[in-house]
Amino acid sequence: MNLKNKFFLVFILSITSLVISACSDSSDSSNSNNSSKSEKSDIEWPEEEITINIHADTGNLDTAIRQISPLIEDELDAKIKVENRPGGGQAISQTDTQSKEADSYTFQTITSSTTFGMATGQIPFGPEDWKMVSSLQLEPAAIAVLDDSPLEDIDDFVDTMKENPNDLTVGGYQSDGYMRYVYYKLQKSEDFEGKWIPIDTTDEVATNLLGGHIDVAVMTPSTALSAIEDGDIRLLGIASEDQIDTYKGVETFQEQGYDMVEVLYRGLIAKDGTPKEVIDKMHETIKGITENNDEWNKFQESQNQINDNRTPKELDENLKQEVEDRKEFVKELGLD
Repeated sequence: MNLKNKFFLVFILSITSLVISACSDSSDSSNSNNSSKSEKSDIEWPEEEITINIHADTGNLDTAIRQISPLIEDELDAKIKVENRPGGGQAISQTDTQSKEADSYTFQTITSSTTFGMATGQIPFGPEDWKMVSSLQLEPAAIAVLDDSPLEDIDDFVDTMKENPNDLTVGGYQSDGYMRYVYYKLQKSEDFEGKWIPIDTTDEVATNLLGGHIDVAVMTPSTALSAIEDGDIRLLGIASEDQIDTYKGVETFQEQGYDMVEVLYRGLIAKDGTPKEVIDKMHETIKGITENNDEWNKFQESQNQINDNRTPKELDENLKQEVEDRKEFVKELGLD
């Protein structure tokens, strides 16, 4: 064999060796990826009863958790125990959850109002102590009045407050919670004063409005749904991105010239240290329900709620930012 042919043979053998090696690496990588995916989807959880601690008693949050829990049970083939631990501005419930090991079997409720307790220190835990799992519902804030109120829109409300803030009594849930934050932001943007009447529970806001104890309520519309449907309560505006079909004819804050979108969420968190695989599995289970389960989506429609499928990572980032925003709010109002 001449020298030229020897070089050619060596070249061919080298190429063949590289191809075989590449195929082997690709196969190993594929098998590794498949194995990783299989391990993630087939983690041996849950093997015990799961507990969900609800920081409230009755209301939208309790209703939503009790609606979705049996659906999660079916998907995970596991038993879920729901426990209500109201009080202490959510501190009682969170303390109970934090007192347990991060063993994947205790979850805690959270809403947009939770971050106010974190900002004031009423809740002795912060974003670093938790991992977000899922947000089940989104609901915009709204400004509401009695049907016979002379106020027709947000302009009327703002103008009245600027001219004589003592003419109207404004109230909503809690002294340092989400609804007062919405009111605060409107006050800041439009430069008007006005007292705030704190109300102990969300359900009592509509009752106080209907009873004449307040003239204007900042609230989530679902807490007064029957009164709105009956025509006893009227919405001046809703703080959503777009109009909502259920509240036909009610313009958003933005449509009325007020650059505000304020939407409350309700969801689940787990103690920091809970395995990421468990958080991901619970999140994907809930996401599958909210996207595909007719029973859940009929419930959401009946309650005028919106599904929220943000990822745990997105929700973690949102939680941190919310606490920082709330700290500024409570400091300015002297609530810290």
